Amino acid sequence: MLTRGTVFFAENFKFSDNTTGRKLLVLLNNPSDSDHLFFVKTTSKQHSKPATTGCIADYHKVYFIESRNEWFKENTWIQLDDWFLIENNHATSNFIQKGSLAPKCIDRVVKCFLEINELDMSPKMMRYLVPPVEQGINALAAKFNK
Repeated sequence: MLTRGTVFFAENFKFSDNTTGRKLLVLLNNPSDSDHLFFVKTTSKQHSKPATTGCIADYHKVYFIESRNEWFKENTWIQLDDWFLIENNHATSNFIQKGSLAPKCIDRVVKCFLEINELDMSPKMMRYLVPPVEQGINALAAKFNK
């Protein structure tokens, strides 16, 4: 089962300008087998983005992770203003799981994502990131029943 914070590698990721290239993606939801996967892209290109660890919710709309922290080998900005859904079967057959972010880190990333995007998201999209209470209770119960 996939968990939020999983980092995927896409060899032939199709960008919005119809070009393709290599891209690391971060999963933001805990999908069931029938759910879509909720992804954001990453970049190691700084350009004008600040290198301040954590949520940068202003103009840049990114979450910065310093190199060698978490899973990333380079300074990495998780791009929180460009999210997308992909069917589970497509993602698992076309992307390669490479690693994962620590639970506390992905919690902070999702919190930052919601700070930036909450007003622009439909209730359906919000349910991908903020699951119903029952899902949380079931996850806790599973942890204690191991």
